[in-house]
Amino acid sequence: MQSTVLTIQFTGMPKAEYAVGYFTEMGIGCRRDPLEANVYYVRAAEKGNENAKQRLNIIRGAAAGRADPVPMSKAEAKTKELGGKKKVLGIF
Repeated sequence: MQSTVLTIQFTGMPKAEYAVGYFTEMGIGCRRDPLEANVYYVRAAEKGNENAKQRLNIIRGAAAGRADPVPMSKAEAKTKELGGKKKVLGIF
């Protein structure tokens, strides 16, 4: 996984950085590390990834003790990420 992470860092792919952050936060295929995950979320958010921005807002809201820190629904974030396009039958 280390070589994959280094490749992602140097290519600057925000969607991949978000994915690495999510996998790291949840412990999918690696040890669970929310602090390291935050680094990848920040990188992806700085490059415009809406899912990363949403995840950071959720984390910040939870840290601040807000009951409902979700700024937008997952569907809204996905539609925004796809540039207003919606998936048809979950295939595309």
